Amino acid sequence: MHRDRQRRRPAAAHGTPGRDGGDRHDTTQHGATQNKVTHTTRLTVTDDETFGPHGSAGVTRSGSLILDAAHPTHTDLTTGKCGGDAHVQLRVTYARTPGGTVTVHADARLFEGDPAHGPTAHDPTAHDRVPAGQVRFHGRVPSGQTRTLAARIRVANAKGQSGIGQLGIGDARVRVTVSNLHLDDTDPHGTLEAKARSLGAALTGPPTGPCEAVRGGHRRRYERCDLYFSPATGAHAVHGEIRRKYDARGGPDSDLALPVTDETTSPDGRGRFTHFQGNASVYWHPHTGPMIICGDLRAHWAASGWELGPYGYPTSDPLTSGPGECFSDLQGGVLYVADHAPREPATAHLSARHLLNAFSRALHRHVGGDPRLSVAAVTCAGVSGTAPDFTRSGNRTLTFRVTGRPDSGHWFIPEPAFELTIPVQVAATPPPDSRRAVTLIARQAGLIGIHAAPGQDSGATAHALLGHLTALFRAPIRLGVIPGHAGLLSVKVTAGGGLTLFFRPDERGRAAAALAQHTLDHLDFWG
Repeated sequence: MHRDRQRRRPAAAHGTPGRDGGDRHDTTQHGATQNKVTHTTRLTVTDDETFGPHGSAGVTRSGSLILDAAHPTHTDLTTGKCGGDAHVQLRVTYARTPGGTVTVHADARLFEGDPAHGPTAHDPTAHDRVPAGQVRFHGRVPSGQTRTLAARIRVANAKGQSGIGQLGIGDARVRVTVSNLHLDDTDPHGTLEAKARSLGAALTGPPTGPCEAVRGGHRRRYERCDLYFSPATGAHAVHGEIRRKYDARGGPDSDLALPVTDETTSPDGRGRFTHFQGNASVYWHPHTGPMIICGDLRAHWAASGWELGPYGYPTSDPLTSGPGECFSDLQGGVLYVADHAPREPATAHLSARHLLNAFSRALHRHVGGDPRLSVAAVTCAGVSGTAPDFTRSGNRTLTFRVTGRPDSGHWFIPEPAFELTIPVQVAATPPPDSRRAVTLIARQAGLIGIHAAPGQDSGATAHALLGHLTALFRAPIRLGVIPGHAGLLSVKVTAGGGLTLFFRPDERGRAAAALAQHTLDHLDFWG
């Protein structure tokens, strides 16, 4: 079952699911030709009383469906709650025609009263209820094209003003955007050309080769993407970093098989993903790079809430740790599966406060002998996101802020303050895989920032401290070595600025985690 990745809808929006059970793509073959319809509905309601003068609120609902000989029509119902008990209900019917065009018939109604008394999927006769306002509109969407249909409902109250009863609702605007792709199992070349037209030349670029047979279907390569088609999956585009990852894995010849979705924006608006036939997905985020997640790991990640859950985005491809055992590194932790069941890794953890204290103690020890320096405070100025990579995302970077003032000598006179910011990344080299020995290091991860208020002593002091730090970070700082038999899975700086080490979920891993905890409790930079 492939994942339903439609946009999360506000609580005020309700709708009937497609006959594909909510999946992004129905992979059942129903006939020689199909129409894949992708639609986005937007309801925007103006309500002066609830949203203020000229204020409005909107509900957006997106989805996709398949029309074929067995199911030539599909009706979708969306409800948007307005102010008070007012609500808008939109019924859209999609129907295929013999030539591949899809007709769209929409009926938008604006009601007063409880929306439960309006039309529902379980009570279609309730649609006969008299609305306060209504508009019908329709259109045709040829294959390979996208059309937007729009309408507006306006209602006059008893005073002749625009609104409903006492609510002051000005109007409701309805916009339905529909893309239609006619899929012909007997003509993969024509289907891929139609897909390319629907995407547009700006996304695909010019073709770089002919339609060619690949494992499970057909492919045509373009300058900026590759298009794949099979009767079971439909026609889909793979591009960008996800395309590069897919190709590196072996494309359709790999365990990923063919794509079953186009590249799609994640609900957070920043990431992208493509789902594949092989119970797998490739996820990309600007802080991770393109990563594969598949099989049982993908299923348990999905159950946790996908990328919106506590694990965040994948930061590694799946890694095998033994027969029937594998794990994935993610932004918020490690998912480990043994014999198809999730197992909780053993951990050692150092809180953000203790990590900061360890750095502060070491810094004071190394600069305390310089009579020019008086370090007032060391704080954590911020924690970055994970660093993107093609195979294993880098750790988050901690930025430490050092503030102080110059010591004017025997007769202490306060001087303008100085501030330095030091980006530090704690990392494991080589990246842990549960089998090999790993060195835990800390290294400078960018330029050291320096700011000194006007004053000769302040500037000289700040540059003296900068000299100390440059010398200290000339080479990566070795914090410890973890042997291969310890079963280290990941070293992770948490979003809150702490440090967690993950080990195999077995007796050996738990013993290693206990020893690692002792090391972290006595962590010493430049020890």
